[in-house]
Amino acid sequence: MGAMQDVFLRESCCGLRHDPKRRMRVLVTGASGLLGRQIMNELPSEMWEVRGLYSSRAGKNLVQCDLTQVAQIAQQFAEFQPDVVIHSAAERRPDVVFKQPGIARTLNIDVTSNLAEACHKYNSWMIFLSTDYIFDGEEPPYATDAVPKPLSTYGEHKVAGEKICFEQCPTAAVLRVPLLYGPMEYAKESGVTAMYEELKKGVKKADHLQKRYPTFTCDVAKILRRMLEVHFDGIEPMSGIYHWQSNECFTKYDMIQLVATTVQMDGSEIEASLTKPKFPVPPDSRLDCSRLEAALDITGEAYRSPFRESLAFCMKSFLDAQPHEACQHENPIERTASGKEMHRGSVTHQEKDQFLEAFGANQSMALHDFARTHKGEIDAEALEHALVSQLHE
Repeated sequence: MGAMQDVFLRESCCGLRHDPKRRMRVLVTGASGLLGRQIMNELPSEMWEVRGLYSSRAGKNLVQCDLTQVAQIAQQFAEFQPDVVIHSAAERRPDVVFKQPGIARTLNIDVTSNLAEACHKYNSWMIFLSTDYIFDGEEPPYATDAVPKPLSTYGEHKVAGEKICFEQCPTAAVLRVPLLYGPMEYAKESGVTAMYEELKKGVKKADHLQKRYPTFTCDVAKILRRMLEVHFDGIEPMSGIYHWQSNECFTKYDMIQLVATTVQMDGSEIEASLTKPKFPVPPDSRLDCSRLEAALDITGEAYRSPFRESLAFCMKSFLDAQPHEACQHENPIERTASGKEMHRGSVTHQEKDQFLEAFGANQSMALHDFARTHKGEIDAEALEHALVSQLHE
């Protein structure tokens, strides 16, 4: 590395103005994940040269990299020489954290340490994604300088990760975020949309004690982009701890009722549970986001999407992509198997067969004698009712 380039990179890390003729290089870990995909979508190629890394779940234009292997991390830095690394990869799944603690610790702590060391070596700025679960939830709202008191192993891992970042890469920034939801590839990818699966299984009760602030991944991606702009445009060097979350507060019971309403399922029999959880969780880990709002010179409204509308968007997009699931808010026979819209009050027998095949109808439905119109065609409303009934059994 030449002396001039080395000076330039050091200045970039300190937030000094960069050369506008060169795109800044952004390395994103966990790029195929729930948040990582939105980060990749948010950074336009004309402004940023982005390399997204994935481990096992491939994605378009992503590079495979086993972050647990130091040599592979070194290879990525040597090849790409990033100006900034956004470290969003983490092991947060409770079953893995509790049942395979060594694996979780490796990804959440050891990998973070190796990335921070590489960032320091290559003079790359580092943004580390952390969590509101580093707090015990007893004294909200939490400022960025509040003392962490994690109640879970995952929270402990993130506290250790934050400490490592600042020890090995003093110019690093930590962005703490809460429960996330967003466009998903499978329902359980987020704790919010996973409630859809619980509804299908007939969940009987949901916690109505813990206060959560579900935050849209597309909004977090916009915040990260704004952080990059402020840092590299020389407006203000961003380092230290920052918080971001939605201002809307819900319990799990509140959220599962909204999910039920969104997909038009019945949640009226679900009990609002006031029983203390089996494992300790922070009762209210609300974050004070004022430091980040001031640094980015934003009021926040443009970066906080309404929960109901965003949830509806995510669920509809997900269900539309599923061949054998449908949401009652969408008339399933408004589309033929070929995707052509229909607005008639009846369908032909051939079209009826196409609908049944497209929606995975069983044999009894195929033989069902549907009501007919005076033209001898199948009554559209009768077919719709039968399809919806089967799809929500």
